[in-house]
Amino acid sequence: MTERTGPEANARWCQPLVAGRVALVTGGAGAIARATAEALSAHGADILIADIDGDRTHEVVSALRRQGGSADGFVADLTAAGAVERAVEMANDVFGRVDILVNALGDHLGILGPLEESTPDEWQRLYEINLLHVFRASRAVLPAMRKRRWGRIINFSSVEGRRGMPHAAPYTAFKGALDSFTKSLAVEVASDNIRVNAIAVDKTRSYQTGFYELPNEYDPHIPVWVPAGRLGEGDDVAAVALFLASDLCSWVVGQTIAADGGTLAAAGWFPTPNRWTNSPLLVQYFEDSSVTALRPPRQR
Repeated sequence: MTERTGPEANARWCQPLVAGRVALVTGGAGAIARATAEALSAHGADILIADIDGDRTHEVVSALRRQGGSADGFVADLTAAGAVERAVEMANDVFGRVDILVNALGDHLGILGPLEESTPDEWQRLYEINLLHVFRASRAVLPAMRKRRWGRIINFSSVEGRRGMPHAAPYTAFKGALDSFTKSLAVEVASDNIRVNAIAVDKTRSYQTGFYELPNEYDPHIPVWVPAGRLGEGDDVAAVALFLASDLCSWVVGQTIAADGGTLAAAGWFPTPNRWTNSPLLVQYFEDSSVTALRPPRQR
């Protein structure tokens, strides 16, 4: 085994993690994607933000530049044929290459309800925004990554691809497919020093979740939903993405990392004031003192 000694031994811990790299962030004007772009930029990467929302794209690019970063924007519907390929072309024209592809675009599109009430057109839209563009973007960047023998592809998934979500079967199917695609592609390209991984997100403030803007009286419920005791912020997910984009991610191949505050690991268990339970409403009902007082002693 070759032992690392001298200054080189600590170099990768003590310098910007993606200095000199170029990152393309699809859906980059979203809240979590923006935090990811800011993290990559702060650690030395040039950033191309690709998003359908022109105003938010301009805002993110301007913010990155004000913070001293190098950034540009590409505004388009990335689900349209040829759009992500044009984004890759722009990154090549402006920055010379794409080293890091962050496939952050994804959405349930509000298509929620019983499967029999959904339509093939809705399935197609969910496919295009959650999976098809990932195929296209990955295919577009891989040849050059292989040639340079370095690359990172990070796919934004969801915990809903790994657990059941009623009234969202098509959406969760595409997220599950994204996780499977991540594993298979990662194994395919690992020998070229390209790392492909995914992040499964849950309970994190974003445009899609309305930033969980709930009345204050809901605050006591949050630790019941999230073992970490709070809702996630974009920076929480961005920290995972930064690791996956860097040379620190040399031995992680084809993984979907849950960045969810523990919701997936809890697997349906919730804390009440007195215990952990997989039937929280029932237990909390019985723990209500006014209810307990009415029950026979042996049932208290």
